[in-house]
Amino acid sequence: MKGLRRNLMLQCISAIAWIAIAGASMVAAAQTNDRVTVEKALQSWKAAGHSRPIVDTHIHFYQPSRPGGVPWPPADSPLYRDVLPPEYKSLAILNGIVASGVIEASPLVEDNQWILNLLGNDPFFPFFAGSLEIGSSDFIANLNRFSRDRRFVGIRGFLWSPEITLDATQLSHLRELARRGMTLDIITRGTTNPKPKVEALCTAVPNLRVIINHLGGAQGAVPTAEWELAIRRLADLCPNLYMKFSSFYDMYDNGQPTWSAPTNLAAYKLHFDVLMTAFGEDRMIWGSNWPVSDLGGSFAGEIRLAEEYLAPLGHRVRDKVMFKNALLFYRRHVDNEDDDD
Repeated sequence: MKGLRRNLMLQCISAIAWIAIAGASMVAAAQTNDRVTVEKALQSWKAAGHSRPIVDTHIHFYQPSRPGGVPWPPADSPLYRDVLPPEYKSLAILNGIVASGVIEASPLVEDNQWILNLLGNDPFFPFFAGSLEIGSSDFIANLNRFSRDRRFVGIRGFLWSPEITLDATQLSHLRELARRGMTLDIITRGTTNPKPKVEALCTAVPNLRVIINHLGGAQGAVPTAEWELAIRRLADLCPNLYMKFSSFYDMYDNGQPTWSAPTNLAAYKLHFDVLMTAFGEDRMIWGSNWPVSDLGGSFAGEIRLAEEYLAPLGHRVRDKVMFKNALLFYRRHVDNEDDDD
């Protein structure tokens, strides 16, 4: 029986990796098959004893002890230590995570290759969003280089690089990402990528899959009218825009090196409700933001908050947000595919 269960788990991991890296070879009509494969992977995990399997879409790896160090995190941060796959993988498996995607946290071009090398051939990490400067003179050359690896499904942009201008070069690069079926992760909070600029980007390149990281800058227990209006406007005007249901503890970041975020759902629920009603069950995707999440609370506690919030919405919605949507978003997309269920 144990051998059968182990074989089922290995089959599931292979299915998840296949979904993430084989999308470019699909024709438009194969979208239904993608969804069927995702559903089969979900059911296989459940059959293997994982009643609530999770795909984590937002983690970081880095190694300050390596020659040359790292540009982030700063040396005075509690995060300044070697953060590598074995530590995360052990933690993830204990908490029901069956696969994880890595989001690059460094602006150094060569760190994209460092991550790919670090991950090796481990199917537990089936996708990677790298970091390249949109608008830079070497953007296309670097995109050509790294996208040869099928795990390189997209980039995180406009964090270290210049702000969104949508000049001719930026638009050309964003359209090239869309043409290749790749994805864009972006942060919008405070003065970083204000929401009107995100709106302009998404509407200028409507076939580019874009995901806002970390709850779109939600802060505190009660949403401001300005934030709610901006979130709902983005969701309404940009059908190509998704929301990462991630980094919950950031809502209570008080500017100190570490803080103790609330552990009760009521402290988060009003913001979660805005995001869920605005983006809907098909455009919400969970992620932890580990190890940054450790600054405000526990890894297990963040998962518990997500599960507690989603439970009243039913298993179908829960499985989309915590598993299925991740695999359908983080892959190479095909032009003109139909995403309707």
